[in-house]
Amino acid sequence: MKLNIKGAVQSYTTLALVVYVIIIIFRILEAILIAINHEIGVSVIGSELLGICYDILLYNTILLLLLPLYLLVYNINKKLSGLIFMGLVYMLTLAHFVILKYFLYQLSPLDVFLYNYSVKEILFTLKTSDTSIFKNLFLLLLLLASVSVCFKITRKKVLNNKFSRVVLTFISVSLPLFFIGNSIFSEKTNKFSENKSALFITASFNHFFNRGKENSTNSDIQAYHRLYPQKKFIDALYPLVYKANRTNVLEKYFEPFDNKPNIVILIVEGLNDDFIHTYQGTMLMPFLNKLKDESLYWNRCFTLGERSFAIVPCILGGLPYGEKGFTLLDKLPRHLSLVSVLNANNYNTAFFDGQGSWFHRKDRFFRYNNTDLIVDNSRFSEKYKKIIVGDDHFFWGYNDKDLFHQSLEIIDTLKAQSRLDIYFTGTSHSPFALDNNDYYSSKLKQHVLPQNEKFFTTYAKYLKTILFVNDALEGFFSDYKKRDDYRNTIFIITGDHPMTEIPIANSLKRYHVPLIIFSEKLKKHQTFTNTVSHLDVSETLLNLLQNNISIIPSVSTSLGDLLISTGKHTPKRFAFMNDNREIVDYYSDGYYLSDNYLYEVDSCLSIKEIKNTTLKTTLTNELNTIKKISLSTSVNNKII
Repeated sequence: MKLNIKGAVQSYTTLALVVYVIIIIFRILEAILIAINHEIGVSVIGSELLGICYDILLYNTILLLLLPLYLLVYNINKKLSGLIFMGLVYMLTLAHFVILKYFLYQLSPLDVFLYNYSVKEILFTLKTSDTSIFKNLFLLLLLLASVSVCFKITRKKVLNNKFSRVVLTFISVSLPLFFIGNSIFSEKTNKFSENKSALFITASFNHFFNRGKENSTNSDIQAYHRLYPQKKFIDALYPLVYKANRTNVLEKYFEPFDNKPNIVILIVEGLNDDFIHTYQGTMLMPFLNKLKDESLYWNRCFTLGERSFAIVPCILGGLPYGEKGFTLLDKLPRHLSLVSVLNANNYNTAFFDGQGSWFHRKDRFFRYNNTDLIVDNSRFSEKYKKIIVGDDHFFWGYNDKDLFHQSLEIIDTLKAQSRLDIYFTGTSHSPFALDNNDYYSSKLKQHVLPQNEKFFTTYAKYLKTILFVNDALEGFFSDYKKRDDYRNTIFIITGDHPMTEIPIANSLKRYHVPLIIFSEKLKKHQTFTNTVSHLDVSETLLNLLQNNISIIPSVSTSLGDLLISTGKHTPKRFAFMNDNREIVDYYSDGYYLSDNYLYEVDSCLSIKEIKNTTLKTTLTNELNTIKKISLSTSVNNKII
């Protein structure tokens, strides 16, 4: 069979032009939608132009690799070769559209998010998002129609031989140019210029073919123990177990309690530490701002996860991360938690959630710890109004004001005894639904300064819920003050993670949340500037309670320490689990390692990239050690 190389190349290079058109269309669409949905304008144009160059070189490399296959199929069946090429382009267009939509919502590229959530969780997230299915479908059909028009034009007019050779030469030289450009311009690229589909495919490959080992060696354990010289570790077989430091660092701040105090932990969805200060020139949360000034407040507190999955095991037990979050382990390992310890001391333990407690399997964690009462959206009184969202009328749950009212009504029916009550709010989470939307729209307008009007207009949907949550918390405390046990209660308020729908200053601030401890028994208030995390909370609380409870463990497995240092300076080290359930971000005593970049962290949590190969290698090794120990102790039931 005589091969028609010339005809095949002319056909192939003509079809390649369609790819270039699609690249440009997607980049223009991306820039426009970023400008519309986020307060980012001219600054993104340069990144998108760089992105076009990167995309063309990337897809030229792919086109070059696919050329031999196209030549073969073309000479077997000319029509089939075109159909296969078109089908591939349609599929890539559809996939890239979905990946791009995720980026436009989160301003973060889709990584291995899909593989680390159950189908139920993904559908739940889609149903409660504020994305319009019809608008997206219309936009997708418009894109596919544009692709079809391009293909129709190419069927009528094929490039002449001379122009075809020019395009083929351009495709051929793209392979070395792609690798050269990657090495030269890799540091100039950012989340806007990067190709979102390429990032997702690369991450998917690494996810499935470069999985971490589940066993740690003796050298790993020894390296882990060296990271925490202040801890007296006991047994290499259980690397996390150490002799607990039972110094009561909070005792001097409290008047003595008459009996065992109630503990109320308020986990506020999306609560960024910035929200409780002057934010964009205004005060969105005046109640929390005032409360922090009357409390013990840590202004450098970090959550350990970019999403809600991390906070419950971290704040209640300082527990490791497992493979994709402690509560999502196939089998929960034996562990200690604040819930289990207080259960053993005749506390009534309860978890209150206005949404489904099954999400991130929080209910499973509380059941494992023998929590006395779990109340979520399936157990609310009928007098409270359900939040229904979406075209399929999905039942989301209840707003935060109703959550607090319902919980106090239930508590009033319980027998009088000391309590540990844990709350998880949800109004400031997608779908950001408000019954009294007009009231909070009007209230938000009162906060807008002329110079920040664009910002408040762009993010009004989310900022209104912050106002609502502040009112809900104020109402909760107002109601609690009427209770006889108010003076005997310790309140802990923090965020699960900063709200991801609103731009955050830098990658470290993705984990920056407030930590407030308030009680009428406080003798004095204080703002602490030392770096802490949710991992430090449970042990500090147990130490505070040790004079009131009889059973308190002499050992600990918490990854954290105490909220206030008890001696000479000891390094603060903790790893974060990001949105995609990867442990790639790491804080170590004033330095921050993220996405293979090393930063120095100042007192305001601003970060500045630094070049220090030795330090970067050291921190990378530390992070790998923590990951290995976290994984091996979790999956092999070696916590305690």
